[in-house]
Amino acid sequence: MTLVLSAAFGGDREPATTVTAAPSTTAPAAWWVSPDEIPLGPAVLVIEGLRIEDREAVVDFALFDLSPVGPGSFREPDYHTSVPLERLAEEAAVAPQSWTLITAAGEIPGTTSSPRGRTARFPLPAGDLPEVLGLRLNRYWMRIPYASEVGLPSGTVLELDDGLSLSMGRVIPQTNSTIVQIDLFGGGGFATTSDPGAVLLGALGDGWTFTSGRTATGLQLVHGPGEVPDPLLFAVRSAYWVPFDRPVLIDVGALRLG
Repeated sequence: MTLVLSAAFGGDREPATTVTAAPSTTAPAAWWVSPDEIPLGPAVLVIEGLRIEDREAVVDFALFDLSPVGPGSFREPDYHTSVPLERLAEEAAVAPQSWTLITAAGEIPGTTSSPRGRTARFPLPAGDLPEVLGLRLNRYWMRIPYASEVGLPSGTVLELDDGLSLSMGRVIPQTNSTIVQIDLFGGGGFATTSDPGAVLLGALGDGWTFTSGRTATGLQLVHGPGEVPDPLLFAVRSAYWVPFDRPVLIDVGALRLG
């Protein structure tokens, strides 16, 4: 590419100056896992294929965190409990939920059942799949971690998160200890139904001799001799699931019919 530049200084006209520049080039797009990956916040989505199963079209996909976190433990100097953080290794930070399969005969809605699901299912009432033109991801959720310390007075209900609450259940005196049942009530939404390890609780303060992991109804604590504190103090670590209604179009080339 050749550029011709001219300038005037004082009363005399300067001769034109010719500058030759090399033609610009575009570097190939970088990718993390696959050239067909779709960025979704802190993760990438890779479509693995399309198949027919029991009068449903099934899209298989994989999710990869760009900054994966390995298993760890939940422990601080004044926490009695230590809770494994297995969920951080098992779950990506992004969870697709609502999809649309675009075909020559129209659009077919589909869903992924939970944050741990890795398929999107589209019902086919006639059992046949029309020509596929593309795929659209309509809604996905992103996990935003948080940590806090909370107090739970007896006889009250504490709202921990959207649709999740905490209360003190049965208090059972023993000879040299007291058992305290902590009840958790969930909202049952997409991001909580199949995510039982989402909230991690650690009892704070002196006197606690045992803290169970999450049970079907909540948490069980054992306090040694002396009065059980009121309010009960907890360290809470969890994550908000934030929905994103930002449609993402996926080219039909990523859908390999298997």
